Amino acid sequence: MQEVKSPKKPFLYYCLIVATIMVLLNSLVFPNVLKHSVKEVDYNTFMKMTENKEIGKVNIDSGEIIFTDKSEEKMYKTGVMDDPGLVDRLYDSGADFSSKITEEMSPILYFLLSYILPIAIFIMLGRWLSKKMMSKMNGGANPMNSMMFGGGKSNAKIYVKSSNGIKFSDVAGEDEAKELLSEIVDYLHDPDKYREMGAAMPKRRSACGTSGNR
Repeated sequence: MQEVKSPKKPFLYYCLIVATIMVLLNSLVFPNVLKHSVKEVDYNTFMKMTENKEIGKVNIDSGEIIFTDKSEEKMYKTGVMDDPGLVDRLYDSGADFSSKITEEMSPILYFLLSYILPIAIFIMLGRWLSKKMMSKMNGGANPMNSMMFGGGKSNAKIYVKSSNGIKFSDVAGEDEAKELLSEIVDYLHDPDKYREMGAAMPKRRSACGTSGNR
């Protein structure tokens, strides 16, 4: 029976690698992509666009102001300044403005939702796919159980040497056996010859040779 070898590296190993890559993309790459999609301008440009009524929507955050042009095709951002008349100017420009209500999320909850949960989901998905693949490869049966209970077939063969067809050349004392056989055949054909000589039937001899030839 051939030994079933496990893969060099388990499927879970590759799942962890992919999950790590996804976390890095989520933490480093995606934020940078979104950051580059928003053009950063100075506060003076923001005021000029407001006075020229070129602003569409404005979102005032605690640390920055994010706004769009009139067609809402381009997005900009600038820092927050101490400007008491900003709200009046935005109202006069006809811009749609609002202020975002900031809700602080627990750092632990943020860590669980951003890192642990995606990894856990990915690992569970990988384990499920691995079981489905193994089930299809083995016809829905556990390969170990099949081997234990005779479900798996083995290509091993047991060869037993046949005891038939043994010749005089395979037996110790070959010359002695031939001589004995020749005397017996001759006696059976012409027993009177041996009686006249006062001889009897040749005594039985071992055809196996001496004990040292066994």
